Amino acid sequence: MSDAYAGRTLRRLRVRWLIVAALAAVATALSFGGLRLLLTDDLARRWLLLTVPVLAYELALLWRFLPRNRDDERLLPSLGPGTLLTVARGVLIAFLAGFLLLPRPTESLVWLPAVLYGTAALADYIDGTIARLTDHTTTLGARLDTEFDALGILIAPLLAVVYGQLPLWYLSASAARYLFVLGIALRRRRGLPVLSLPPRRSRRLLAGLQMAFLSVVLSPVVSPPATTVAAVLVAVPFVVGFVRDWLYVSGRLGT
Repeated sequence: MSDAYAGRTLRRLRVRWLIVAALAAVATALSFGGLRLLLTDDLARRWLLLTVPVLAYELALLWRFLPRNRDDERLLPSLGPGTLLTVARGVLIAFLAGFLLLPRPTESLVWLPAVLYGTAALADYIDGTIARLTDHTTTLGARLDTEFDALGILIAPLLAVVYGQLPLWYLSASAARYLFVLGIALRRRRGLPVLSLPPRRSRRLLAGLQMAFLSVVLSPVVSPPATTVAAVLVAVPFVVGFVRDWLYVSGRLGT
C-alpha cells in the first residue's frame, strides 16, 4: 500500500468522522430537547454536563484509532456498518452517563436508563456479526468495541450504585479492566515482559453476563437485597477473571 493511497484514504476517513460527529451532535441536541419537555430545563442541562464530555471522549477515541481501520492488507476508506453500530452504541452509553447527575427517573422515564444500556448491550452482540457478514472486520472496530464495553461497565454500575441498586463494592468490577490496562502500561514502562493472553471463551461470557445483569438492575423491576445477592454471583467471577489474566500477562501463571 503506497503512502499516497494511505494519505488519501485517511483524509476520507476523517471526513466520515466529521459526519459521524455531526450526527452524534444532532442526536444529542434532539435528546436534550426531549428531556426539556419531559423534565425541567435545569435537569436537562445537567444531563448535558456529563453526556457531552463522555461523547467527546468517544469521538476522540474514534479519531485517534482511524488509522486502524484496516483489514489484513490495507487501510479501508469507509467505516463499515459494524463499526458504525459500535459508534452508535457509544452514543447510547454517553446518553446513559448524563443520568448520573439526575434524580432517578420516575413515571414515563423510569425505564429509560435500562433501555439505553440494554440496547447498547444488545448492539454489542450484533456489531461484530454485521462486520463479518459485510466483510468489514477491522482492528478499529475491535478496539472501539473493547473501549466502549469497558466504558459501559463503568457507567452502568455507577448509576446503579447512585440509584441504591448495587453496593459500592461492585465498582471493583468497573475498575478491573482499567487497572488491568494500567498494570500492563506500568510493566512496559519499567521494561518488564508482558505476555500474550491465551484464548478463553469465558471472557466474552462473563462480559455478556455483566451487561445483561446491569440492564436488569437499572430497571424498576428489581431491588435490594435481591440485587445485592446477585451482584456477588456476577461480580466475583468477573474480577477473578481479570486477576487470572493479570497473572498470565505478568508471567506468574503458565498457560
